[in-house]
Amino acid sequence: MHFQIVSPSSCVEPEQILLAQTHLQGLAHQVTLAEHVMAQYRYLAGSVEQRIADLKQACLDPDIDAIWCARGGTGASQLLPYLGDWMLNKPIIGYSDSTVLLNYVAMHGGQALHAPVFQEIACKNLAHNPISADALEVIRLLDANTAQNANTAQRHAYDLQPVNSIAQQAYALHDKGLSGKVLGGNLTVLCTLQGTANALKLTEPSLLLLEDVGEPFYRLERSLNQLLQSIDVNQINAVVMGDFYQCPQKNVPHDLPQIFAEHLDPLQIPLYQSQSFGHGAHNRPFWIGKMGRIEQLQLFIE
Repeated sequence: MHFQIVSPSSCVEPEQILLAQTHLQGLAHQVTLAEHVMAQYRYLAGSVEQRIADLKQACLDPDIDAIWCARGGTGASQLLPYLGDWMLNKPIIGYSDSTVLLNYVAMHGGQALHAPVFQEIACKNLAHNPISADALEVIRLLDANTAQNANTAQRHAYDLQPVNSIAQQAYALHDKGLSGKVLGGNLTVLCTLQGTANALKLTEPSLLLLEDVGEPFYRLERSLNQLLQSIDVNQINAVVMGDFYQCPQKNVPHDLPQIFAEHLDPLQIPLYQSQSFGHGAHNRPFWIGKMGRIEQLQLFIE
């Protein structure tokens, strides 16, 4: 495959980008860097004009198969007023601040893959491989997605643990299952979009997957409360908590799943946990905008 690396958010670590490029090319993939991928403007990866130019060029180039965001951080929301249908031409890969772009693409019918950012794939979760197991799964998902024979596509499973009694009851009735459109990503980033033209909107039954990093519990509770008050909660069939990495508890007597359950129980929304995705050790990829189904404590995404 031919990957183009773009930097829509914060400025990158050049050494990590070049290392990831070398290792991915060693697996017979073509990896090109956008013109301004190493740019720096304040704490951002170049000006808005530079970042949009790189993103648009990658989307419109017929020789590029997929676009991989170099890193997260901050800044992707600055690009939203300048996006158009050209964003829907091919898969875009990332997470964290890239949640902005992933949900834009997913809500407009494009292909959005929640997965490690590019500068992580050669320095995190390697397990004796030149690039991470999560990155290898990204490539497998992309291969299945572009396969000519639909029968070659596979459902990928993610283990879950029920948090509230509603999730436990749903497990007991697993023959009915819980299905919906997979949406979500970084909780804090999603909340910065609520109240804007690009806010997360649930227009059909959905499974909401959430993760975060470095935020104390009171901020996460505030963000969850804001999110629940700004979307149609009747369309949430389940919430799945990913890794809330290095989020300090600060002597709060409740753990984070308890806090989330306190808000979701009155709404009769099942709450699950998964260690498969987020900023921690593992960040397995999953499609945002595709259909998912929870069966027997596993989440399957088509």
